[in-house]
Amino acid sequence: MIAIVTGASTGIGAAVAKQLVKAGHTVVGIARSTEKLGALARALGDNFKPHPCDVTDSHVFSAVLRQVADDLGRIDLLVNNAGSAKVMSIAETTPAEFRAMHELNVVAPANAIHTLWSTMCRHGDARIVNMSSLAQLDPFPGFFAYASAKSALHLLTVVANAEGEAHGVRAFTVAPGVVDTPLHRSLMPDGIKPVDGLSSTLLPHEVADVVVAIAHGQHDARAGRVLAMPAPAAVTALRRWIIEHPGGGVEIVA
Repeated sequence: MIAIVTGASTGIGAAVAKQLVKAGHTVVGIARSTEKLGALARALGDNFKPHPCDVTDSHVFSAVLRQVADDLGRIDLLVNNAGSAKVMSIAETTPAEFRAMHELNVVAPANAIHTLWSTMCRHGDARIVNMSSLAQLDPFPGFFAYASAKSALHLLTVVANAEGEAHGVRAFTVAPGVVDTPLHRSLMPDGIKPVDGLSSTLLPHEVADVVVAIAHGQHDARAGRVLAMPAPAAVTALRRWIIEHPGGGVEIVA
């Protein structure tokens, strides 16, 4: 299997890359940090191919993806993981801030899907994973830009899955809750306390487990849906949300 993982240098992306390589697959890792990608390449060996790139530079990103597809011949898995979150009130969210959030979380994944679409459809049996967040389901104040971007990202999943069905291309949205990554630690430096002895956060490898299961076809029946991953402390609340929103296309996975 040949996989492309964006945001591969740290957090969830690095965990996904590690587990895919461990499973014997070739992973093209894309991220801005040449240093971090290099360190990961040294740790993972020849099956990890680092490609430093800013995914919001659409022309450069497209060129990298086309070159990778040409060099490797096919792409079996695209993991649109690169993203960012920023807590901003509506008053603080200028058009520029809103646009920047959507450029990274929506436009870049759309660019990747568009650029690789013909290759994935031609070879078939391919999968797209868009990394979202539970914020798309139950947004809270401060996520005016972020939650709207992640909601839009899921619609890319829905349409790509519908159009790809005839060609053997499936698309999935993975929506974890709070994950213990550098990004979330920067947003929540004090962390989130356990509730009734249950953890309020996930670990990157737990999210990576689900992505690898998707790559291996274990969730094909859930294509086009939101695979929600709440931390243990949030499972009951999310189950209640699903009951209150029938037909929302959301399933809890672990």
